[in-house]
Amino acid sequence: MSDDVFAGQYPRGWFAVLFSDEIKQGEVKSLSYFGREFVAFRGENGEVAILDAFCPHLGAHLGDGRCQGNTIVCPFHAWAFSQTGQCVDVPYASRIPIKAREGALATHIVREVNEIVHMWFDPAGGPPNWELPVDASMNGAPGWTRWYFKRWRVRTQGKEIIENLVDTPHFTYVHGAPIEDITVHFDGHIASQRSTIGGHPTLGHKLTTEATYYGPAVQHVTMEGTYASKQVNIHTPVDTEHVDVCYGIKIKRDPALPDTDAIAQEYAHSAHEAFDQDVVIWQRKIYRPSPLLCDGDGPLFQLRDWYRQFFEGGRQCA
Repeated sequence: MSDDVFAGQYPRGWFAVLFSDEIKQGEVKSLSYFGREFVAFRGENGEVAILDAFCPHLGAHLGDGRCQGNTIVCPFHAWAFSQTGQCVDVPYASRIPIKAREGALATHIVREVNEIVHMWFDPAGGPPNWELPVDASMNGAPGWTRWYFKRWRVRTQGKEIIENLVDTPHFTYVHGAPIEDITVHFDGHIASQRSTIGGHPTLGHKLTTEATYYGPAVQHVTMEGTYASKQVNIHTPVDTEHVDVCYGIKIKRDPALPDTDAIAQEYAHSAHEAFDQDVVIWQRKIYRPSPLLCDGDGPLFQLRDWYRQFFEGGRQCA
């Protein structure tokens, strides 16, 4: 079964681009994803906007500009654009050109949930057809640490990363943490895995996890081990050959512990070391459209069928 539908394409869905604490009020951030340039800024209203990066006037990169109120101001001629892409000020002009006033700068749909900034991307320009769930413990509820995360830029594609969801044997041979029990379920844009893992030196003697993909690139994980934790595995295409991968973790506070945050940092360090083991493999492996499988491998083709629905020309197979 060929997977050429994936080649050279970007999937449709929600993609995480920043953790909330990475963009403070009044800050501007440049983003490079999907072979394009974007700019994000947080206005004085607290909302994050993501726009195309290049000024429609003479093409300056707005990432070099500044946030003023709820606008971003171009560094070249000080044209100011609202959070919805309209030009609201040209300081040296008697009137703003009609096209600029109506919205010459493309904006992108943003959802800031679970203390993470997500943007919707659809190569065909369509609107969102599902929403990301809000998990209170991820979303700033008392009793949980902040996010501790690490990013990697990897020469790979998202299709390689999602296959970990069903790749049961690699937990033993890559991470030294054999899975004792696993179930995988597919339902529309959601793919989920529940598993019991034999143990990890730091994360726990026996781990129970629920890992769920909401679309092609945002995975939420609930893990019970040495400590209760929430985790995110998020990956966003930089171009058709590279992906920004990020693994974040927060743990539930324990009043009996003197410093939960220090423990969370060590816990995160161990989780990131485990993820590093995958990154090393992704960097050098190739993608096999028709892999030679054995009876101990997981439901790989079923996962690929599910993943196809997020691509132009793809479909979810029965």
